[in-house]
Amino acid sequence: MIVKMKHVTLLALVKDRDQALEELRELGSVEVMPVQAPSGGTLEEARERLARAERALEGISTLGQEAESLSTQAPGSDANADQVIERVTGLLKTRADLAENRQTLQDELERLASLGDFDTEAIAKLAEKGVTVRVIEAAAGQRLVAPSGLGLQPIAATGDAAVYALYGRGDIDPAIDLGGTYVPFRLPDHSPAQMRRLVHEADESLAGVNARLLGLSAHRSLLSQRAAEIAEDVRYLEVREGMGAAEGVCYLEGYAPEESIDALRESAGRFGWGLLVRSPRSGEQVPTLIRYPKIIQPIKTLFSFLRILPGYWETDVSWTVLVFFTLFVGLLIGDACYGLLMVALAIVLFVRVKRARSAAVLLLMLGLSVVFFGAVSGSWLGIKNLPPFLASLKIDWLADNQNVMNLSFLIGAVHLSIAHVWNSITEFPRATFLAQIGWLLIVWAMYFLASSIVLGNPLPTFEFYLLGAGIVLVIVFMTPASELKGNMMNHFLLPLTLVSFFTDIISYVRLFAVGVATVAVMDAFNGMAMSIGFGNVLTAAAAILILVFGHSLNLVLAALAVLVHAVRLNTLEFSTHKGLSWSGRVFRPFARSAFTAESTAQLKG
Repeated sequence: MIVKMKHVTLLALVKDRDQALEELRELGSVEVMPVQAPSGGTLEEARERLARAERALEGISTLGQEAESLSTQAPGSDANADQVIERVTGLLKTRADLAENRQTLQDELERLASLGDFDTEAIAKLAEKGVTVRVIEAAAGQRLVAPSGLGLQPIAATGDAAVYALYGRGDIDPAIDLGGTYVPFRLPDHSPAQMRRLVHEADESLAGVNARLLGLSAHRSLLSQRAAEIAEDVRYLEVREGMGAAEGVCYLEGYAPEESIDALRESAGRFGWGLLVRSPRSGEQVPTLIRYPKIIQPIKTLFSFLRILPGYWETDVSWTVLVFFTLFVGLLIGDACYGLLMVALAIVLFVRVKRARSAAVLLLMLGLSVVFFGAVSGSWLGIKNLPPFLASLKIDWLADNQNVMNLSFLIGAVHLSIAHVWNSITEFPRATFLAQIGWLLIVWAMYFLASSIVLGNPLPTFEFYLLGAGIVLVIVFMTPASELKGNMMNHFLLPLTLVSFFTDIISYVRLFAVGVATVAVMDAFNGMAMSIGFGNVLTAAAAILILVFGHSLNLVLAALAVLVHAVRLNTLEFSTHKGLSWSGRVFRPFARSAFTAESTAQLKG
């Protein structure tokens, strides 16, 4: 259920601003919207501190499992989080500089690889004796000729280019004519041998920096806590600097759940705040807070994973998504052994990871759905000769592909019908509810049409009456007379909408197609394994390896199918018919978490 919100405006004296914010944060029920863009030196400093803390945490996180084990150790009692952050930040900068210098040296070594070893100081010594050496580069195969008094010696070939040494006594004109096109070849400041030594030194320095970072990773929990405190500092300052002010009064605006307004009014009376409360106006970007009943709480895991949320002005369709997502997953995977594996994983997750219990319950529901559809379709890892007690669970009607395709279309029609029935209830008693009844009739007309075109089923005699009645209801009642002029385009696009209804019904055939593909992959790998046989240890090992690989691949493909198809049918086809755009943003109240008294005192100072 989407919780009803109220728009609130809170006013306080400027001198009482910090006290008001502290009390408001203790209440933790208002999401504050900035009246003006938050800015200021103190805020920017806090943001920079937060960025440094996050960089330090991220840098430690890249050190791998050894750092993870060290981070569980309690840091010394004298550890100062800010000092640790500065040390980590400095080491990260040193590491980045070392890595950049090393890469530059490595690039130079690769560029000069064709020249072999040489001493750059030798060229300088020749210059002291009056001999000038210039290194040039020209296209391979091009003939260059040195003028009288100069020498030209090829010294290397680099793919499509050749490198030459041009030498002679005295100065050499950089633009001297050699009978062809050439460019100067840049020589390094160090010889290749010196650069290799510098790369080795850089590697040793990097190892030392990483060792020191690894030692500091023991303070990871301390850094994480400090980063959270700084983040709260930043949030506090953003709210304070985003407040409006005039004539000695400061004010803020935001949204709060309707159920928390009484407590907010009580605090306003106790601390002398001015408080204005009103209902949100249509079009306002109100945050969304959903309270899930315990029975449908597991679907929150899916929404959090997909990062989707209905808008405040939209409808909470959690129960519909949970029911049909579970159904779709069962049809898409449809193998009882795969389902049992999911059930086992859900149980382990539930017992071992307390924070993942909601996800474990969802996985358990999905696994049971897969077990059910696998059992009734007779799919147990593609095994042909099932034991009698498993074979007795099979429903022969589901062995006919025509029946399963028709079932997919029927599920689609029911799924989309729920959307339009729901819309009609929401629209009632406005006349537009009749348009939703019209859309409902069109959904079923398209179901019968899809069954006829795809499966060859005869069209019912009432098909054209059903379609005609739906179109008439939509045309007449889709748009109120007062809005007809501005929404006439919807009527012009009606033929395209009818086509989209047909394709939406057809799209549910994916429930059948993916299920068939899952079985086909199982049969293919089972056949490969059986062709090798289990006659001896080697063939048995190869067959088992093929089975493990094949079914692992099938599970990965099944997981992708769930993400692509089961999610799509709920968040696209159904949501389009329901009029749901998933445009919501999460309600984030201004609340206290780990904000310390010391941090508060520093801010107020």
